[in-house]
Amino acid sequence: MMFRKPSNAGENITKEATPLTDEEIEMSDDEEPAGDSKFDLYEEEFHTRPPMANIFNKLAQYTGGIEPTSGETKKLKEKSSNKLGTILGVYFPCLQNIFGVLFFLRLVWIIGVSGTALGFVIVFVCCCSTMLTVLSMSAIATNGKVPAGGSYFMISRSLGPEFGGTVGILFYFGTTVAAAMYIIGAIEVMLKYIVPKASLFGPIELDENIMFNNTRVYGVILLCIMMSCVFIGIKFVSKFSTISLACVLCSILCVYIGIFVANPSRSLRVCMLGDRLLNRSVVLDKEANNTFRCTKDINGPLYKLYCRNGTKDLNDEACKYFKENNVTEFPAIPGFYRPLLKDGFFQNYYTTKGSLYGEPGKEPHLDKGQSPSVSDIYISFTILIGIFFPSVTGIMAGSNRSGDLANPQFSIPLGSIAACATTSFVYLSAVIFFSATVEHTVLRDKFGGSVGEGLIVAKLAWPNEWVILIGSFLSTVGAGLQSLTGAPRLLQAIAQDNVIPFLEVFKVTTKRGEPLRAQALTFFISFLGVLIASIDSIAPLITMFFLMCYGFVNLATALNGFLQEPSWRPRFKYYHWTTSLLGLILCIALMFVSSWYYALVAIALAGGIYKYIEYRGATKEWGDATRGFQMSAAKKAILQLGDKPVHTKNWRPQILILINLDETCTKMSHPKLIDFCSQLKAGRGLTIVGTVIEGELGDKKSDSIIAKETLNRAIRDKQIKGLSEIVVASNVIEAIKILCQTSGLGNLRHNCVMVSFPEEWANDKSHIKWKQFMATLRVCQASDLAVLVPKGIDQFPYRKSKKQSANVPSDGPVEMTGTVDMWCIVHDGGLLLLLAHLLIRARAWGKCELRVFVVASEKDNTITLKKEVIRFVYDLRINAQVEVVELDQADISAYAFQRTMDLNMRKKILEDMNLRTVDTKREFQAILDKHHVAAGELTMMTNINDTSPDLPFSPLPTINVDVHENQPTEKTEETVLDEDNHPDENKESMNSHISKLKSSNTEQTLILTPDSTPLQNQRSVTFAAPTLDLNNARGDMAPEKINEFTFSPGAMHGLKQTKTGRRMHSAVRLNEMIRSRSSNASLILVNLPGPSKNESSDYNYMQYVETLTDGLARVLFVRGTGKEVITAFAE
Repeated sequence: MMFRKPSNAGENITKEATPLTDEEIEMSDDEEPAGDSKFDLYEEEFHTRPPMANIFNKLAQYTGGIEPTSGETKKLKEKSSNKLGTILGVYFPCLQNIFGVLFFLRLVWIIGVSGTALGFVIVFVCCCSTMLTVLSMSAIATNGKVPAGGSYFMISRSLGPEFGGTVGILFYFGTTVAAAMYIIGAIEVMLKYIVPKASLFGPIELDENIMFNNTRVYGVILLCIMMSCVFIGIKFVSKFSTISLACVLCSILCVYIGIFVANPSRSLRVCMLGDRLLNRSVVLDKEANNTFRCTKDINGPLYKLYCRNGTKDLNDEACKYFKENNVTEFPAIPGFYRPLLKDGFFQNYYTTKGSLYGEPGKEPHLDKGQSPSVSDIYISFTILIGIFFPSVTGIMAGSNRSGDLANPQFSIPLGSIAACATTSFVYLSAVIFFSATVEHTVLRDKFGGSVGEGLIVAKLAWPNEWVILIGSFLSTVGAGLQSLTGAPRLLQAIAQDNVIPFLEVFKVTTKRGEPLRAQALTFFISFLGVLIASIDSIAPLITMFFLMCYGFVNLATALNGFLQEPSWRPRFKYYHWTTSLLGLILCIALMFVSSWYYALVAIALAGGIYKYIEYRGATKEWGDATRGFQMSAAKKAILQLGDKPVHTKNWRPQILILINLDETCTKMSHPKLIDFCSQLKAGRGLTIVGTVIEGELGDKKSDSIIAKETLNRAIRDKQIKGLSEIVVASNVIEAIKILCQTSGLGNLRHNCVMVSFPEEWANDKSHIKWKQFMATLRVCQASDLAVLVPKGIDQFPYRKSKKQSANVPSDGPVEMTGTVDMWCIVHDGGLLLLLAHLLIRARAWGKCELRVFVVASEKDNTITLKKEVIRFVYDLRINAQVEVVELDQADISAYAFQRTMDLNMRKKILEDMNLRTVDTKREFQAILDKHHVAAGELTMMTNINDTSPDLPFSPLPTINVDVHENQPTEKTEETVLDEDNHPDENKESMNSHISKLKSSNTEQTLILTPDSTPLQNQRSVTFAAPTLDLNNARGDMAPEKINEFTFSPGAMHGLKQTKTGRRMHSAVRLNEMIRSRSSNASLILVNLPGPSKNESSDYNYMQYVETLTDGLARVLFVRGTGKEVITAFAE
């Protein structure tokens, strides 16, 4: 039996794998519930919803993250009995990573230069930041099953793909650079303390550059050896980590034993000249078998070094300093001594590079053995924080092994907190013990020159310094191996999540499951880090990466805890969102305190990665806290907006785009509507792209999903800030009404509707296109919505996109030049002017100039009006040329007369002649195109007598219309065709004319006379009657007295008295006026006439609009609501 959850057809948004998979589930015979009568009630549900027993079974087997293959599943079952517990799985790995090289190489020096009090503060602040982060991490780790993937998985699933990808990259860089730091530390231990004679470029004491070059060479060699171990496989690294962990624990134990057994008799003795600690090598008397002689004896090594035989040396500055100061000999590690702790409690020795500790401004004598008292770097409180912080990182080592833990929700919090508490105690107690056990002047000896180039911690340890030297070297190498092993897998996890597309190449693994490509990149980055060759320089960089990572962990917990999402139910209760917020603040503060310029670089890098992921389109949906925060903020903002009317200054075009899709719901009819809307994005308004699917919701569910993905893809391609909306209904017009009325929420809803003009409406025999268009206009008018109607949308410029979809055209212009002409005829609240201004700011129209034409009547003072308009445009801060155009009240032209007759006769005659729509348009369009003026008369003529294969029958009657002016007429009672009357009353008379017209197979002429009697066997049609009623017209002139090529002024007057005539006359006159001035304009914006309340006049309305734009390439009709949307005032 097969159960299947309905798949989301067309939806390619990548989602995290879940146990409730939408793939088919095969059920065994014993699992089938079909035969069980207890489930009969839900038998139909089993086709889409499996039984709960099966779901719980899959939940128990779910590992999360990336689903394993069948082979990997078998291996997981074999390993299930070998899962790690809290101690071995979390506690010890965290200890190994936290106790790194800095504990052995830098902690003593930090205490010495900062003093006990400030040293304690430095360690305490760093430990607090990690402890607060561990608490936050524990809350996240216990909020659901923790699958394989570790800390990156937890962070990314808590903060979302943008933050997750950003933190993942920073965490990867931090781990990779930390590997370089461990290698540099291992080389420093080897060259300075284990094998000093291995230097390739001379004694390392002479010049720091010699040490740097040696570190680079040996560091690269060690890196290659360690990467070879990593290439061998993780098993080898795991075995070596056991040895490394034992070395770490043994070294720490020996140090603490050494603290308690330290006494002056076990300690080396050091020599100080004045306040300057001397290098042990200059105090040894080589002539007496390297006997330690810290005296001013003239035969001693110090006198010979500072004051050689001869008068010249006696006057030397070094010799003077030697004679003026006493020489002191004392044990370097006298043992625990309270006065020692008290003396160095508040002292600090912050200084510049090359300066003496405690003696600023005085020149040291490095050639006289004073290097232990000289600073090799600039020292400050902030610098010391940056150097020390990497020594407390590594708290996520346990969570990184979440896939190997038997109970991650129990082990990760307990083990991580225990490890953090243990290391914090060790570090804080070490500050006290080191300050009370070692002389402070010796603590400031960074490289142990005063004790014979030895490691101070090693000299303190019991039983021998070699325990610490070997242990610190191996532990450092082990930590580096852990970083080199974990970093590539972290990068592979990021690549497999596919949140950063260009990292996709790094998700490939070998047959053994090793991420070889990621390892190669890790090797290269670590190689660059090794070239830095200085722990003090590389440590602050690592500090930034880890602090950013820890800060985001605290941010995730703070957001989840504050929002209290229903899904936020962590088992770990010892946290609060305020503690997480404190951890976040502390991490940010430490970043800027340690190095503000590194902090800015890290934040800029994180911001760049975040915006890149956002730009490329993060398709992951993980139910993260960021989304919850956005929902809460959106809800609060919408509720605060309420139902208050939007102020004019805050008004912006928020557009609902109505787009038609094909039957497959994959292609849009006019995709350039979205291009055009994107060119209005300077308005910063909301965009909703909506479409209607005809049918029942149950039957069209899959189509609606495909349609939504089609619209979303177009929105992403055009990079507009918008949403998609799909309505499924059996009646398209009703669905359009629903879409226009219900889209949006509260005040965050559309105030404009954009719909394309039905270009081929006259060829639509079913009249569906233009009826839907008229229905849209009416619902917008009733809903108080503005309407934007681009005409000729396919000729509008388009926006190039890097990710161009197949259903988006790439033809047409990209940028326009010339002018954008705005024709203001009626007041629309300034919407026309605002849209023109926004278009000019777009790249596609940016090279165009804006021209404003204001249409005035003869009664208006055009000069004054032009000044007022110019002033108004200036006050609006809009650059535009202004021109006032006067529309005179001249008598109707023959052109307007004939267009009106075309409108009246079109439906009555040619449709009844059974002509196809395309032929209908051809016949009467010819009346408009073939006209000429000669000898004071305007003649318009068309001939359709020729036989055409496209016509339904042939030959057809000839209709010749010649119009002459100045014909004598008499006033008669006029009855005219009007769109508000009922033209159907004329149908009977008209049908009689049509029937006679159809009955003839020869060339015929129809003459319409006042008595409506058709005259046969003539070659022209004469519109000469003083009245135009085709059914019951009366006139005083007989047909024989009328010139058949004329119409009278009375006829014109009668035509102008009808709404049809007046509107057609207005459309023609405006069209002539616009074409005379804006025929070459790139775009024309004009007011859209309002539709009539009488739906029977919709056909006429479409003719008016068609006439108004006759001969114009690109037109944007705009119909505002009349409310002000633009203002020149500040209040």
